[in-house]
Amino acid sequence: MRYTLFILSIFSILIASSCQRESSADVKQDRIFLHYELFYNANEDITYARAWFNFGSITGTQLELASPSEVTFNGDKLAFNKVLAFYEKQYAGFKSSGIFHWEDTDGKSFNNELTVNTIDFGVMPDSIARTAALTIPWTGNALGADEVVGTWINGENEGDAQAAITIETGATALIVPLNKIEKVGAGPGKIYLERRHAPALTDVTGAGGYGAGIYRAKTKNVVFK
Repeated sequence: MRYTLFILSIFSILIASSCQRESSADVKQDRIFLHYELFYNANEDITYARAWFNFGSITGTQLELASPSEVTFNGDKLAFNKVLAFYEKQYAGFKSSGIFHWEDTDGKSFNNELTVNTIDFGVMPDSIARTAALTIPWTGNALGADEVVGTWINGENEGDAQAAITIETGATALIVPLNKIEKVGAGPGKIYLERRHAPALTDVTGAGGYGAGIYRAKTKNVVFK
């Protein structure tokens, strides 16, 4: 389930700009799917509080909230991004947790708290062989229930990016298999590391919801050999 929702959440973001959009006033409020993310990017030192509203499911029609409906994070109103069809508020620095509050057009309120668990690269060489599987250790707590850690590795060749994840409870490292490492071009490259904490939302409509606290570690520069 953790893996499925992780993939679906990425998919929904990718298609957000191309989906047909409707007003939330045009649908039954109990059929609105809630999607919240509290995302910290260590490369920028910025935390993003984001909210999506879809009809029926995470891949359903994108909705723009109709007055008096609104969404806030820790009391701050999120602004609608008309290009990407989500609501967002940016904060300087790391916010480890907070409460998303949504009130629908019927005046019913929903409150859900998200927590971001930290992660960073453990000790790794600056030179990476492309002839063996790569183990990526991390600092921070071992992987808990409702968590996923993912990595993306990218060489300097176009189209050579590769990804791997682990959902193993108790893990403190993940493995990028040989059949992926060997596809990365030789030369300078980057490794990205991200942790996603996605417990079930406790206050949702009949359509359900998905929420995640996400921490993206500072990108590691390496050389692939």
